[in-house]
Amino acid sequence: MVASAPRLLDAQNGVIEKNLRSPYTERWSFGFERQLPDNILLDVSYVGSESHKLTTRADLNPRLLNGQRLHPDFGLRYVRTSQGNSAYHALQWRVDRRFARGFQLAASYTWSRNIDSNSEGVGQVSGHENLTSMSVVQGGLKLDRGLSDYDRAQRLAIVYIWAIPALRTAVLKYTLGGWSIAGITSFQTGAPFTLQNGSDRNNDAIPSDRPDIGNSNVPLSTRAVVFPRCATGYQNPDTGACVTPGDVRWVEGKGLPNASTVGRNTLLAGGTNNFELSLSKSFPVGERRRLEFRWEALNAFNHPQFIQVPERSVAGSPPSRFLNRDFTDSGIRSMWVQLKLIF
Repeated sequence: MVASAPRLLDAQNGVIEKNLRSPYTERWSFGFERQLPDNILLDVSYVGSESHKLTTRADLNPRLLNGQRLHPDFGLRYVRTSQGNSAYHALQWRVDRRFARGFQLAASYTWSRNIDSNSEGVGQVSGHENLTSMSVVQGGLKLDRGLSDYDRAQRLAIVYIWAIPALRTAVLKYTLGGWSIAGITSFQTGAPFTLQNGSDRNNDAIPSDRPDIGNSNVPLSTRAVVFPRCATGYQNPDTGACVTPGDVRWVEGKGLPNASTVGRNTLLAGGTNNFELSLSKSFPVGERRRLEFRWEALNAFNHPQFIQVPERSVAGSPPSRFLNRDFTDSGIRSMWVQLKLIF
């Protein structure tokens, strides 16, 4: 079999731009520490950073609305470039209570903002097309600048240990004394995610299009898709009723993005409300042996954790599932017990 001769119309996917730059990051911070009474240390800091020349993936010959490419004599040209930028700012608090009288606690709180135009510029993660909603040459990086996929606006984590003191009565000392309780408690805001149009509104063959905003005062999960058989031109796929853009929150977009097109990463998944606990004790068995008991629980109070992104495609989500977190996995409580004999 003889290979065909290369042509200008052949697609090129793995090209690296000639002047690819190495990325770099600038970091700065300032803060203070204060020793408080009762063995408590307070630490407050501001942390900032900016990254430049990050790896991006650009379509240098995008397909236009008329179905032709920008340069019709050439085929698809995906190129690795270094046009990405990101910025991170955070206020960080930490309180540390040193171990004393059988108790220790450390708590940290972060309030931050992470901004970029594309959070994945090298490969594709979980089917995510790491291209901007419009090609870079058409202003896609500026259009998609918003919250990073990695942004978590607020996070509070608390770590604690309490060694319950032994009691004086022999029986109570053996049964109730000597227990140790430890845990990690965390609260965190959800991950940002982007609404999907569900159809290729700008005909560029890249599934990164976003819908338009109809009426921001109606319920979040209402939507409309293009439906020529309705006099209004739109139908609500959840109810089957003909609607206007003013009746719903999200509208399947047509043509190039406009002033009504929703931005990137404007919605948040559910946050974290998690308690991980452990209870342990060592029982002496004779003079040289002891029995160690340990109980551990993840999500000890069985709080629902709707951290997954729900169905988010305006034109592609099945009826009743659009932005419905009830169809995501909320997680469960898991526990285990361990007994160990040491001799």
